[in-house]
Amino acid sequence: MNTKRRDFIKGCTSACVLWVPGLAGAAALGSTSSPSVTDTEVHIEKSIKAGFGGGFALRGHRRSGDLTYAEIEHRGNRYTVASADLVDWKVLSAV
Repeated sequence: MNTKRRDFIKGCTSACVLWVPGLAGAAALGSTSSPSVTDTEVHIEKSIKAGFGGGFALRGHRRSGDLTYAEIEHRGNRYTVASADLVDWKVLSAV
């Protein structure tokens, strides 16, 4: 066998490319999101984490008028926060 290293690497790369669509499809089937999680919830959660830092968990949210209210939790402490633009969040109460 007269296999050169360069040919071997090209063959491995081609084989990997053939495997990727199958793996990507399997990963997509296994990662279905639950129906309760909406794009709005994900956006609000990311916005809260950007505003307050990591470690905060979104417990719930509601929209009233021009404000979005959210209940968040951090290390066992619960807070109610509000935002008009989903960028600047203000703590309204700590429970």
